[in-house]
Amino acid sequence: MNWSSLELGSEAIIGSLLALTALFFFCRSLLVEDVVCIPGKTRHSWKSIKILNKPCYCNACEVLLTPSAGLFCDCCGLCTHSAPVCTKLIDSKYRCKDKFLRNETSLTHLWVHGNLPLGITCSACNDEIDYQATPGLFGWRCCWCQRSYHNNCYKQVDVRGKCDLGEFKDLIFPPYSVVAARTRESVRLHLAGIKPPDIENWEPLIVIANTRSGSSTAADVLSLLRGYLHPLQVMQLCTRGPHDALQWAIKAQPRPCRILVAGGDGTIGWVLNTIYSLGIKPIPAVAILPLGTGNDLSRILGWGAEPPELDPIQILKNVKRARGINLDRYDLQIEKLHYRLPIKRHPMKTIHVYNYFSIGVDALVTYNFHKTRESRFYVLSSRLFNKLLYFTFGTQQIVQRDCENIEQNFDLYMDSQMISLPPLQSIVFLNIDSWGAGCKLCALWNADSNVKMINCISDSSLEVFGIVSSFHMAQLQCGISKPVRIGQAKQIRIVVKNPCHMQADGEPWLQQPADIHLQSRSQARMLRLDEGNSSDLSDS
Repeated sequence: MNWSSLELGSEAIIGSLLALTALFFFCRSLLVEDVVCIPGKTRHSWKSIKILNKPCYCNACEVLLTPSAGLFCDCCGLCTHSAPVCTKLIDSKYRCKDKFLRNETSLTHLWVHGNLPLGITCSACNDEIDYQATPGLFGWRCCWCQRSYHNNCYKQVDVRGKCDLGEFKDLIFPPYSVVAARTRESVRLHLAGIKPPDIENWEPLIVIANTRSGSSTAADVLSLLRGYLHPLQVMQLCTRGPHDALQWAIKAQPRPCRILVAGGDGTIGWVLNTIYSLGIKPIPAVAILPLGTGNDLSRILGWGAEPPELDPIQILKNVKRARGINLDRYDLQIEKLHYRLPIKRHPMKTIHVYNYFSIGVDALVTYNFHKTRESRFYVLSSRLFNKLLYFTFGTQQIVQRDCENIEQNFDLYMDSQMISLPPLQSIVFLNIDSWGAGCKLCALWNADSNVKMINCISDSSLEVFGIVSSFHMAQLQCGISKPVRIGQAKQIRIVVKNPCHMQADGEPWLQQPADIHLQSRSQARMLRLDEGNSSDLSDS
């Protein structure tokens, strides 16, 4: 018997089995890639009552809760002690919001006793419910429609009546519209589809929050908004990005959705890129809750420069009254070059740009900041600390001048014409008139110029400005200088001859020699909160 041939045969069989096993798990991962889990049981989601910033009573024993020992369900609003006795009693006695309902076309009220929001009025008598004047649990509230009543008024209410979801019904995915099913690969329920409810102007809201943005207040945003919406339409940005959250918009097609992004400019760009790559139609309109450090796009669209007061009712009202506007999306196509004979070209890389693209000292400062933030020694997550880091790296460049004569490192073509540049340390290509955390270069240029320029975020054109030095950049931030205007163009080409620091919407990198093209290809859909300034914005 030839033992060597048997050994070779067994190795081949084992190799084939391993290959088939790998293929099985690969195919399985493809099958379950686009499914979103739906919990089968309506369990409570407990969070600290410190978020609520109000006195609360335990729904189990009716004792006043201390902030350190109190919990509340951020889905339905029930409160309890952190002690297992009270928590288990609440879990067994009271149900939470239903995540989905089979074979239903309507929803009944889900009443919660006491711990009402401050300043709320009774839906029956229209008088303010001053529950703080009465110790213990006082008043009743439906955690779906948010209607609230005095104890006496509640006795006259049909407590088992149908709930119409209240003021924000056009933003909510009703549980009876959610279709849940099991796949062959899992025993867990997944989002299989959305049945559009019979609600006028229904355009549901998907909330996506980045818990790493700014001062890390996004977790509080999630907890507060879950109490007013369907809990599953309020999601944290995970390692896969916004892909899972946007499955709700895909399942709701062809009905349009709105999206609220709680984060900085990088998070907003991530969401807009994912919407584009998934090809969602109609394109969801995106609102912003600014939690980042710069918040340039948020400033232009009227959502503010700083994180707002976390008032869930006001946040949802702002989303309802905001109106749609188009925003140009630019493709930054990078083709690497090696200057050796023959010259070699490498495959093209594409980056989507929404706010601005820049080369030079501002990109270097951002690059140093990002390296510091990604370090394991970076332990603080604060907008103030982030701004201090930016200031430190910016003042460092006033002395070192690492980007002096940056214009010698590349050739610039605007609308196919080569541009002769003056000595610069940075060049900025603007789509919106907000750069570097609120610096309005177009407005600064218009301040004392006879020829006024109009910046439009949907005209497929970029404004191009130069910055002479780090000190000049600091003067621009303070509004006491004006930038060097280079021009306006629809098509930009940059031939990079030496390594340069670059950034697109605050995301920096060190670029090696390359041939770069920047051109508008499509548009994103945004929500603008106020009327704004006609010189900053233009509707399509």
